[in-house]
Amino acid sequence: MASPAVFVAALFVAFVAVSTSRQCEVRARTRAGWVCGAKRLAQDGSQYASFRGVPYAKQPLGELRFQELQPHEPWTGDFNATTEGPACPNNEVLFYALVRPQGISEACIHANIHVPIDALPNIHTGASCTGRLPILVFVHGGAWVSGSGDADIHGPEYLVSRGLIIITFNYRLDFLGFLSLNTPKIPGNNGLRDMVTLLRWVQANAAYFGGNPADVTLAGLSAGAASAHLLTLSPAAAGLFNRAFLMSGVAVQSFYSASPVYAQLVAGFFLSALNITSTDYDEVHDQLVELPIDVLIAASRVVIDTTGLTSFVPVVETPYANFTTILSEYPETLQANGNGKHIPLVIGFTSNECETVRPRLVQVDIVAAIQENPLFVLSPELVYSFPSNVTAEMANKVLARYFRATPTMDEYIKLCTETLFQYPAIKLAQARAASGGAPAFLYKYAYEADYSVVKESLNLTFSGAGHYEDFFRIFKVNSWPVLASNADEAMTGWMTDIMETFIKNNSPSRDGCWGAASCALEYNYIAGPATDFGAMSCYDQEMVHFFESLTNV
Repeated sequence: MASPAVFVAALFVAFVAVSTSRQCEVRARTRAGWVCGAKRLAQDGSQYASFRGVPYAKQPLGELRFQELQPHEPWTGDFNATTEGPACPNNEVLFYALVRPQGISEACIHANIHVPIDALPNIHTGASCTGRLPILVFVHGGAWVSGSGDADIHGPEYLVSRGLIIITFNYRLDFLGFLSLNTPKIPGNNGLRDMVTLLRWVQANAAYFGGNPADVTLAGLSAGAASAHLLTLSPAAAGLFNRAFLMSGVAVQSFYSASPVYAQLVAGFFLSALNITSTDYDEVHDQLVELPIDVLIAASRVVIDTTGLTSFVPVVETPYANFTTILSEYPETLQANGNGKHIPLVIGFTSNECETVRPRLVQVDIVAAIQENPLFVLSPELVYSFPSNVTAEMANKVLARYFRATPTMDEYIKLCTETLFQYPAIKLAQARAASGGAPAFLYKYAYEADYSVVKESLNLTFSGAGHYEDFFRIFKVNSWPVLASNADEAMTGWMTDIMETFIKNNSPSRDGCWGAASCALEYNYIAGPATDFGAMSCYDQEMVHFFESLTNV
């Protein structure tokens, strides 16, 4: 017979479930059980249903720390989805005061689903007033070491009133998401696997929220954009989404290296910081599972302070039977093979990307690092793709172009913007055009806001648009006071319209004036709420030709 304490506990759980059901403002069903959300107001004053902190898989705790996510067990009663779950363990290096997580925990595998109120199906009949709506799944940025899908900077208020369902989510970051030992227990890419799990969850559950699982757009910012691009190339994500919107990040010739050599180097830094010296990788795995999460986070901080902006990143992996393979080959190879070329793309970059990361670059003293090792002027992919004598000559070319004498931070900011963000985006658009695949639409975002959250929150002064300033015209910042101006509001409406139009029409242009990328150098130059599509500036064209020539040594 159950003890009185157990009986009382069971009564309490039942009472809570019933009470939650009675107080629930909006309800929806998932395959694991019912969720109880809240009614909220969009930017235009319309209502939407918000379901926050919904688990999309079993939490990867204990022995599951480095395993692929498993399905969540069904629950009874209503799951309280009125507040966001905790962010995944991370090392903040980019967003600083803008992020306001609801705690930090390994039990962080949650999604936030925001639905126009009329689209939510009737809980009794399953009918919706609008029919099934298109879905936007957004992958948060943060250099794969920080961030979350929370509404602190991913407020859905602009987009949810556009007849779209908005889904943001958390995925494992840093060493939990991207440590690779190239073993059957820690092969790497768990963060990418989490994204695939989320997309599969969307396929299985979207209709319960009034969404159309056959009409999914995958988008992302920075490392989230690079991740989204990787998933367009990966067979593991085939059929899970229809188009992709990439903001300041792509998977090729970018700000990271997918080389297993790099992954091995970073893993070595990490294990050394933990004083783990065993060469038995089963034993290493067991130690990493048993160590407290705070100890692991502290060790990963040592790594990121050594590597700078990124540390644990996506990697070409060895296939193992107990893990879904995400990247069996380099992204460049997958792209050259035609993977994902049927997926329409929007590819964007800003005019002054790396001004936003200036505080981090100062913190790691990138100028001193360049003086000590000139290879820091190259993109990581080049460093790990060519022999040392070739990369040395490449570095000399870059130094001659971007630095007068002793390197300065301003000079490096310009190089960082062009080599890590602008050039890779342009080359992706050109490669897509040359492939004969689905259209890719390229833009350069240069709108200088009357009130810039980036500049205010980071106490920065610069001209043009920094990293993720275009993103803040699509998602609302709720963690920082944002002053309004007519010009800024018009720009928000313009960028939101670009996203909506692309989602609904496979093109970001309502009037057709923004053409798809061709093999010629052209883009939409966005300095205000109007289309300005045409040839790139002479400087940008010359910049592209310079980086193309780097490998001709």
